[in-house]
Amino acid sequence: HKAIRRQRQMCIRDRVDGMRPEFKEAMDTYEEFMNEYCEFMEKYAESDGTDLGLLADYADYMGKYADVVEAFEKWEDDDMNAKETAYYLEVQTRINKKLIEVAE
Repeated sequence: HKAIRRQRQMCIRDRVDGMRPEFKEAMDTYEEFMNEYCEFMEKYAESDGTDLGLLADYADYMGKYADVVEAFEKWEDDDMNAKETAYYLEVQTRINKKLIEVAE
């Protein structure tokens, strides 16, 4: 029983703001990528479509986007604690707001 209790205490100590470090890192990575993607989409929308560099960047972002979203959505099926669920929803809400702003 002492070993199990010690292991739980270590797990709790290793958490970042009550969240598993790998979860927090995944959420932050997702948000960072999506912020960059939104900035790119704003720049792309302002262009006339003839900048070949932007077109190449767009193709690159679309490939990365699929991977990042897939990694983010994997956490939906994971058992998140209350702090992780709240942070997941916060990140998702911030990103959805930015995507709506870019689309306007």
